[in-house]
Amino acid sequence: NFKIADKVFKASSKVDLGEFAWVERTNKIMIEKENSAGGISAFTGGLFRGLTYALVTSPKTGKVWLDRNLGATQVATKVDDSAAYGDYYQWGRAKDGHQSSTSSGINAKSTDIVSGHGKFIYGFGDWTQASGRIDAWEDGGKNDICPAGFSVPTKADLDAEISNPSNIIDLSSAASSFLKIPASGFRDSSSSSPRLLNQGDVALLWVRNIVSGRKDYSHVLSIKPPGGFSGGARVGAYQRTSGLNVRCIRDKI
Repeated sequence: NFKIADKVFKASSKVDLGEFAWVERTNKIMIEKENSAGGISAFTGGLFRGLTYALVTSPKTGKVWLDRNLGATQVATKVDDSAAYGDYYQWGRAKDGHQSSTSSGINAKSTDIVSGHGKFIYGFGDWTQASGRIDAWEDGGKNDICPAGFSVPTKADLDAEISNPSNIIDLSSAASSFLKIPASGFRDSSSSSPRLLNQGDVALLWVRNIVSGRKDYSHVLSIKPPGGFSGGARVGAYQRTSGLNVRCIRDKI
């Protein structure tokens, strides 16, 4: 949690403890740097929680995104690139271990937005009784999972990327787009054992917004083979206990 200015070690055999600055970043572990105003600058690419991420810019909206899903070890090279799938988060929940594709399950709903454990909560429509998780996934929020200056995208963010005309219309175009979205499927929320379904067939990314009038549901970007009501690329809805992927977008400079 200590940030060390470069000048601490320049041409000196002694360390001036006055050059150390305490950085309070809730649950984030990353390298930060100050901007000209003395605040924390937005993440510009590099190491974040043990993995290296680059930034990509939308040719349509000009928005800046991470180049891969949270937890992915590489950028997707094809639709079913398993190394690019990443972690499977329950909606609005922190990085506490549950997002691992192999985490064990527990059939007990949390009473708070901080679960207090790393198990995947199953058997319910929502994993917690608490509200307020839209703010929790914002930059600096209580359950913030994205780098500094980045958040889980809103429905408006994703609507803007897939609205006509768009280069993201199906699984193939999603994987070859600037976002390189793989078909990671989802983690089933009805079983105690880790069950990953529809890998290679469906791409699902969490959105920060809830679905109005539908208890226990939040919005997702859904990309499926064309055909039928839910085919193609669209913003749909999933139960909040489902384990889905997350792609962060920059919302602060």
